[in-house]
Amino acid sequence: MSQPTTLAEGLAEYTDAIPEPDRPDALHQLFYGFYSRIAIIDRTTHELAHWAKHDLADVDGAGPVLTEAMRDNAVHVGRDLFAARMRTMSAMKAVSERLSALCSADDHPPFTLRRAVAFDEASGQLRSYDLSAPGEHPDLPYDPFTYDPSADAA
Repeated sequence: MSQPTTLAEGLAEYTDAIPEPDRPDALHQLFYGFYSRIAIIDRTTHELAHWAKHDLADVDGAGPVLTEAMRDNAVHVGRDLFAARMRTMSAMKAVSERLSALCSADDHPPFTLRRAVAFDEASGQLRSYDLSAPGEHPDLPYDPFTYDPSADAA
């Protein structure tokens, strides 16, 4: 068997390997697993920006040239993090589409995942949120059946 070369192929292979009745729950968990990745990326980006803005002056003996070089490198790392976030959002959309093709948001087996992790920028921390309490975190998508990162925010 060849290795999947695209996200769609990998997701199809993953889904096909799971017994049919368990697929919606597995995809729900996968969706929020990707969301946890976004939480990690967001916290890392937040910390990188803080470090570049506030902490570089505290590096002993760095001098202005090295300090500027480190800021430039922080920008490059930030770009890589942003690209990883965009790829993860695309993966979430693919999972959402596959999940909605398997069952409707109103007619699905019970999901076992009860909490999701998101980055709380106000506190600078990763936090766990109850999936049965929509609105607890403003950026946490509570509808994994219709996730679309390019849709306008409501």
